[in-house]
Amino acid sequence: MNSLQRVFDFRYIYILGNTRHLFRYKIGISNSMERRTKDINNSVRGEVYEIFAARFFFARKIEHFMHNLYRPLSAKMYGSGKTEWFKMLIPVTPTLVLIIIWVLQWILIPLLLAIVYYLYLHWGNLF
Repeated sequence: MNSLQRVFDFRYIYILGNTRHLFRYKIGISNSMERRTKDINNSVRGEVYEIFAARFFFARKIEHFMHNLYRPLSAKMYGSGKTEWFKMLIPVTPTLVLIIIWVLQWILIPLLLAIVYYLYLHWGNLF
């Protein structure tokens, strides 16, 4: 992981399901979805499948927010990431929350960078 990735914590946040544990979904974080899915598959019964995965800035903070938001729905599981599973009929709301955060990041961060650049160009002598 390079220094810029460390500063912005640019990693995947994902939602996974499991064929054996219906209505239980895992919300987690990883640098590599392939490796993480394989690790989880090796530690739980049933087949793990991906529902949602996207790269986010400040991934650890977003994952922590999601875990706190869905803590009342926490499900007991065994294996890798056992504390990150949640009971839901369908994982629509966490997927929507993550999509909204992802869209905002790709609008707000470039906008903030453009504003800083504009201010630097026009009022650079003030800094």
